[in-house]
Amino acid sequence: MFGAFARVTTTADNTGDLKKILDGLADVQVYVGVPEGGGDHGGGISNAELLYIQSHGVRSKSMREEMNPDIESGRKTYSQAYEMYIQSHGSPLWHIPPRPVLEPAIEANKDKISKQMQRAAQAALDGNDIGPELHKVGMMGQNIARGWFVDPRNGWEPNSPLTVAKKGSDRPLISTGELRKSIQFVIEDGNS
Repeated sequence: MFGAFARVTTTADNTGDLKKILDGLADVQVYVGVPEGGGDHGGGISNAELLYIQSHGVRSKSMREEMNPDIESGRKTYSQAYEMYIQSHGSPLWHIPPRPVLEPAIEANKDKISKQMQRAAQAALDGNDIGPELHKVGMMGQNIARGWFVDPRNGWEPNSPLTVAKKGSDRPLISTGELRKSIQFVIEDGNS
């Protein structure tokens, strides 16, 4: 017959401290984008508004109202919603195709960003200041989004021949570089 005895001793219960650390980390947000008021593109439009237009294309109000609920809920991608609209209403005249920046750039690099977020979490668990690690997350997201303008994975429709002739370049969304430079990161602490 085999008999085994085990003794479990708790020298310190740190679950409360761990919960406090994790709750504090959950209250901190890192945002990447164009802050409202983050520069004027000219013609009365901000860089934030310009990036929205470039991300979503120019569509009539009725087209946006019909497509956006499916896109924003995640039920359909932009392409699927657009295809459904075309099947229902015919093709609208497009002057500016959508060239999304923030969401696809972050999505394409989520593994790299996630690894840096893990470093921030580890710093919190080790009792260290998470500020420098979150700064790295923000800077990484900012640089990834800025780099998306020239990343071949962006899949953007090329400039039209008329646009190429007018601006002298075939690079979509790059003229002065101000829109790209307006993408920034902000760290907000919900506890502050």
